Amino acid sequence: MRSILNIALNTFRESVRSKILYTIFAFALLIIIAAALFGTVSIGDQVVVIKNFGIFAVSIFSVAYAVISGSSLLAKELQHRTIYTVLSRPVYRWQFLLGKYLGMLLTVTTMILVMGSGLSLFVNAISGSFPSSLMPAFLFIWLELVIVCAFAIFFSSIVVTPLLGGLFTFGIFLSGRSAQYLLYFVTS
Repeated sequence: MRSILNIALNTFRESVRSKILYTIFAFALLIIIAAALFGTVSIGDQVVVIKNFGIFAVSIFSVAYAVISGSSLLAKELQHRTIYTVLSRPVYRWQFLLGKYLGMLLTVTTMILVMGSGLSLFVNAISGSFPSSLMPAFLFIWLELVIVCAFAIFFSSIVVTPLLGGLFTFGIFLSGRSAQYLLYFVTS
């Protein structure tokens, strides 16, 4: 259990140092600011537009990070040959993969907490009340990312290139988001 925790914390530290993470945070911040601009020119309620754009930004950018980072996670380990030193110790392969998964999940959870807190504070500054209706949305985004991270690690471990792993993971995400439309076409 200790080796899984060490691998997870090491994966989290590597992910926090990643330039991809900071880029995604910057894009999410830009989308939230753009939501404020769209909210001022909208006919409806400005707060609703900001909430919708914000939830979209948190969801899509955290999924993008999970797909990009997860698909290249094991490839980087193989490329830098750090996997050999880890697996030469008394660590099983399933422990290594579980540690990588938990570290990636910890990173994505931190992303959701940071972006969700920023969005909540922004909506609170605009509306004057705390948006408790956003909390279930963040919970479901996290549950979605639990599945996306699992598939990213899975495809990263069985596919040769990170590009294919990323495409397969994004395909799973897209099919999950499109399930209601697929069911509609099947039943009609």
